[in-house]
Amino acid sequence: MQELEEKLPSVLANFGIYGSLGAQYKGPLVTQVEFELCKGSKFATVEKLMKDIARELGVSGIRATEIPNSTYICFELPNLTPQSVPFLALTEQAEFTDSTYDLPICIGVNMRGIPVMKNLAKMPHLLVAGTTGSGKSVGLNSFILSLIKKKTPQELKFVLIDPKRIEFSMYNNQAYMLRPVITEMSTASACLAELVVEMNARYAKFEKSIARNISEYNAKNTIKLPYIVCVIDEFADLMLFDKTVEKQVQILAQKARAAGIHLLIATQRPSVDIITGSVKANLPTRLSYKVASATDSMTILNTTGAENLLGRGDSLLLEENGTLTRVLGAYVSDDDIMQTLEPYRCEIKEPQPTNVVVVNGDNNNVTVQQTIKQEQKKPTIWARIADWWNRIGRRRQNQIINWLLTLIFAAFQAKNASQKARSTTATVRKITSTTKKTTSRR
Repeated sequence: MQELEEKLPSVLANFGIYGSLGAQYKGPLVTQVEFELCKGSKFATVEKLMKDIARELGVSGIRATEIPNSTYICFELPNLTPQSVPFLALTEQAEFTDSTYDLPICIGVNMRGIPVMKNLAKMPHLLVAGTTGSGKSVGLNSFILSLIKKKTPQELKFVLIDPKRIEFSMYNNQAYMLRPVITEMSTASACLAELVVEMNARYAKFEKSIARNISEYNAKNTIKLPYIVCVIDEFADLMLFDKTVEKQVQILAQKARAAGIHLLIATQRPSVDIITGSVKANLPTRLSYKVASATDSMTILNTTGAENLLGRGDSLLLEENGTLTRVLGAYVSDDDIMQTLEPYRCEIKEPQPTNVVVVNGDNNNVTVQQTIKQEQKKPTIWARIADWWNRIGRRRQNQIINWLLTLIFAAFQAKNASQKARSTTATVRKITSTTKKTTSRR
């Protein structure tokens, strides 16, 4: 690593970039090297030459960033022996134990090894993207355990949606769970609709108590409302199964913040048909692990760079104010998860199919929402056909449509030809019969 730091100025000089080295900071994943450009040099020129600079240095994953309120820029050079950050050790530090956030989550550490803590209540939602093996599922587990370590089961409830059936199975039968882990697509859609109903019911309670948000309501009433955090592990599968999910997520993202309902949405396919414009507009805080291409990075972060990350927890955090920060996620093992969850074991039953929410007023009770039906039947043949149609892709869909149109046109032509043949035959028969009658009369 020291050779790379000494080699960097000469490599930059080969491309006509001159300046002087500044301070150096070694973190668990990369070493940050400050560099002051000569007057008149453009940082955009450095960004365009990053691939060539990395090739000259003989390493990959180099990143250059501007340092706010400084004349220096920063080069991030990967360490030869990267180190992981244990989650439990990170939660014992003062930044986490002394935090006064309503919903504190431990994102990880920055490139200098300083813990990065964020308040989910202020985000107010988080969108996570990353390819398989980039550390996305480990990050979700660390976020969930961060909340569990700071909040009691009476103060916080989880709704976990796991289409893959394996990521959140250890959270079943926990006192923090509002309901068992959801693995069925139809149940997930109905659960999101119930959260919308719960949000409206809470706003009716706030109106009765003259409170603007959940914090003011809990301060005025003896019966406290718990925060609800909904975690969706694979948003793309849910979107392909039911298009109404986008509308429900949009409503929750727009209005559920003050009601104490927050979303953690993860996907390994950050394409424009999954991360739509309405979803991005309502989820300004996004976390991107390593993605497959610059297009995916542009979709999730509105800038490139996530495709050059090193993986295994290396991520870019786009905060609600537009600041982009590189973060190394904390590693949490299955044993750490089981050790943290062991004191909260209990039996959680599936809620009743009907849910009627009642608001307690001073003089009377007001019913807020009607019954919601949960359909847990097997998908019909039409639902299976629709799911297959969504999975085959546009190219195959166009081929099938063209084939069907050609078949229909050919059938229509054959029908017209047969009708013309019949009419011709009938005409010939009529002429023949008329000729015979004339001959017989003669």
